[in-house]
Parts: sequence; structure tokens; C-alpha cells
Amino acid sequence: MILDKIKKSQKLEQILLNFIDVLRINIMVVDAKGHPVIVPKANGYGFHGATQWGLYQHLGRPEFLLNFQKEGHYLKSIDAFGFHSFALPVPIHEPNPSAYLIVGPVILNKQKEHPAYQAIAQDMDLDYSDFQECLNEIRVVSFNSLKSILDLLSELSQYALRMKYTQIEQSTQSIFTNLLDLSMALTQAECGSIMLLNNLTNELTILASKGIDLQKIQNIPVKLGEGIAGLAAQKRESFVINEGHSNNRIRHLLKKPELKCAVVLPIMKNNKEVLGVMNISTHQESSRLATHSQQMLKSLVEITSGTFKNFH
Repeated sequence: MILDKIKKSQKLEQILLNFIDVLRINIMVVDAKGHPVIVPKANGYGFHGATQWGLYQHLGRPEFLLNFQKEGHYLKSIDAFGFHSFALPVPIHEPNPSAYLIVGPVILNKQKEHPAYQAIAQDMDLDYSDFQECLNEIRVVSFNSLKSILDLLSELSQYALRMKYTQIEQSTQSIFTNLLDLSMALTQAECGSIMLLNNLTNELTILASKGIDLQKIQNIPVKLGEGIAGLAAQKRESFVINEGHSNNRIRHLLKKPELKCAVVLPIMKNNKEVLGVMNISTHQESSRLATHSQQMLKSLVEITSGTFKNFH
């Protein structure tokens, strides 16, 4: 029943494809016997190499899942080169899941030195130039980023299949909290919040936050058009606030001079209805947030909000 639902879920396949495009990490779905169910993009990010000498050479056979060991809520596999892959049970808390989301291969924290990889390739009788081509495709991620990726991916997939939650309020809180965690982990920002819009009062209130003293700010609702968050929601426009380069329209709204950079993005469903606003900020003058993070954050917000087809 659940497996049939997964096979027919165009929404889940689209979520996986979007994640792959944004994060540049392989993701697929296999059944409990290791047979591929959804393979949205099997031509990059280390997939080709992994089918030759890594984990994916066992894809489609029962021994595929035997390569994974329990790691918290997830399963983890490490190949001969130290590349990590993860399996997320679907449904996540059942003892005998019908399927698994496979994420990877990825490199945790940093690559080995090239002589180490050369030695492993020589032991496995592999052409090192072929291996290097695969190595260049595999993303290096921190442990915190990887955990946040798995958590959000698991939440969105469960929600898309309508298998985990009976109350939309509970799912919204959990999904947006994981979105915030992932956004902050990928940008290495210290402060962030997600505010949801109440359509009856036209006010934004904080649903999830990190690195913010809520008692100090008292979580006072923000009306549409007020402050940078209210303006972003009203205008359906993103703002990047970088020290010395803030937009003239919002310069007078800056209340925290200690923040060196911030990204404020409206959260929209189907690029039409405003659900809320995400704020990510840092005290560091030089950070990922100030350089290339806006489009990535925007894409993560779009993937997440696009899952809420019937959100109210």
C-alpha cells in the first residue's frame, strides 16, 4: 500500500529532484529489498563512480541495504574511500519500513589528502584519473549540515505522502524548524527565525527561531509593511542587507547595527500566497551569507513551501 503510494507520488519525486538540484547530492528511493523505486537523477554527484566501485554496485539486490548500519533514526554506510551514504526509513518510525530514501555519497567535513585516495584506488585496482572525476562531483558537507538535510528531507517526504501527521499545525512547526536549521547550517549563520502570517490579522509572528532571545524581543507581532520582515511579506520581495550595501528603501528600518549581513525572504506557496518570512543573519563581516547564499536559501524555501499544497 505505502510502496504503491510512493511509486505514484509525483510530489515526492519532484521534492527529491529539487533537493538534488539545490544541494548537488544524489537522492533516490529503494524498496525493502534494495530495488530502485524512484531515481530522479542518476547521472551525477558521484553516482557513476559509486555504481562501479562503491555502494551503488549492489543497487537492485538484497545486499544493498545490508551495507547500512543503524545511526540514530537513520542508517549509514561508509565505502572504501570514506564516502558516506544514508538511508532514511519510510515510514521513519516503523520497525519494517516499506522503502528507504538513499542520500549520498557525500564527504563529511573534508576530503582526504590525494595520496590517501591514490593508495586506496591502487589497492582496488582503479584508474585514479577516473576516480578523480567522480571525486570532484561529490559534495563536502559538515555533520550539522548533513543532519539538517536528512531531517528536512525526511519531514517533507513523510508530509508529501501524508503518512506522518494528523494535524497540519504539528507538521508545519516541525518542517519549518528543520528548514531553519538547514538554512543556518549551510550558511553558518548564528541567528535566524521563521515568521508565519496570520491572514485574519495581517500580522507575522515567530514560529521557529535560533540564536534569538525571544524574551528580550517579546515576540511582538509584526504587521504587513512594518519593519524589513513586514515589508518582505507585503512586497513579496527578498532583501539582502550587507554592511554598507543595504537597499535605500530599507536602510532606515535597520535596528541592529551589530548584524553584518542578513537575508530576508518571503515564504510563498505556488509563488502567489504569502505564508510567512524567513530571516537569516550573522555577526560576521565575511560569511557565506554575504556571498552566494541568497539563491540557495530561496530555493530551499520554495521546495519547502511548495509541499504545503493544502496549507491554511
